[in-house]
Amino acid sequence: MADALYLPEDIVHLIFLRLPRKPLFRLKCLSKHWNRLISEHFTKLRSRRMMFLPSLPFHAIDNTATSKDMTPLNMIQLSSPSINTGSYKEVTIVGSFNGIVLLVLEYLNTILIDPNSPYGHHMILYNPLSGEFNTVPRGGSYKSYNYCVYGFGYGTAADDLKIIRLKYLRFGSNESKSFEVFSLKTWSWSRPSKLTDDSCFCDSYSSGIFANGFLYWNATRNSGSPLYLIVTLNIKTMEFSRIEIPDRYWMHRLGTYRGRLCMICSQNNVEGYELRVMNKPWLCSWELWSTVCSFPSSLLHIDFASDLGTLCILDDGRLLTLKSCNQLIIYDMLKDSYMEVDNLTSFIRVGKLQSVEYIQSSISPSDICSVFI
Repeated sequence: MADALYLPEDIVHLIFLRLPRKPLFRLKCLSKHWNRLISEHFTKLRSRRMMFLPSLPFHAIDNTATSKDMTPLNMIQLSSPSINTGSYKEVTIVGSFNGIVLLVLEYLNTILIDPNSPYGHHMILYNPLSGEFNTVPRGGSYKSYNYCVYGFGYGTAADDLKIIRLKYLRFGSNESKSFEVFSLKTWSWSRPSKLTDDSCFCDSYSSGIFANGFLYWNATRNSGSPLYLIVTLNIKTMEFSRIEIPDRYWMHRLGTYRGRLCMICSQNNVEGYELRVMNKPWLCSWELWSTVCSFPSSLLHIDFASDLGTLCILDDGRLLTLKSCNQLIIYDMLKDSYMEVDNLTSFIRVGKLQSVEYIQSSISPSDICSVFI
């Protein structure tokens, strides 16, 4: 009789995923056995690091393997039973927090979805582990736009997450910009100020990098020198500023390294690339950056080095990039080595190669601001 009532522990963990966290924690008091099962469940979630990929249907890479492992990294197809991924042509990954990923999904055919809608996309907060999602209200006032750039982060309080949307409109030679903020705490949009910065955000990197209360975007100057810029937003004060990149440098990609803003850059007439990290985020000066490592331009035999815009910087000093048309690799800049990803046949990249790291959690997208892990 006891055997008939037995459930394998992997089935039990799947059941746990569908239970609210607070009642599940209370069940730990039932017995030592339940205490162990539930404790192990949350330990497994916290220890499994994943990388969300820009694909339809959704895919992720299990990033728990180390460079000592010789086997390829595993790719998995994620559960999204309530999302008709066939209705979309592209996915933009904006950021993640508490295991929830913010996505912008662009419709395959806007007219068929809603002929009266000025929007060709919508945003969702998505839990890759459970498949649960929450749609962000559209909001805004413009009836059309050419493109948007986004950001996701918080100022001083992690329970007041903000979504940043910068809209760009062009009418012939004229250009108009709109700055909009969505607060997950109040679940509403606002327009805190008029965006007057004349920088041109790079559409290839349409999602800002969040680090230490600031958002950062790749940008270029419309005229003058230097050409390359980093546009920054202090999320607490909602104030924009700039970091100018010296003319002798080419900035290829922004990311984070151990929680601090970093970039891949190169110098004119100098072989190789550098990983540079910002030391003090509140002081916007190029002199406050330091070099973590250099890696050789001999990597040109791997396709990604000829186009560094196709890579994503991971927080531990590695790069997610393409070795061939659809073959992903993880390159370790510090050790000058790489691991291949065991691609699934269902994986088809439909967006910019801008991945995001997240730690698996059972948090509901509706509770993202009220639960901390």
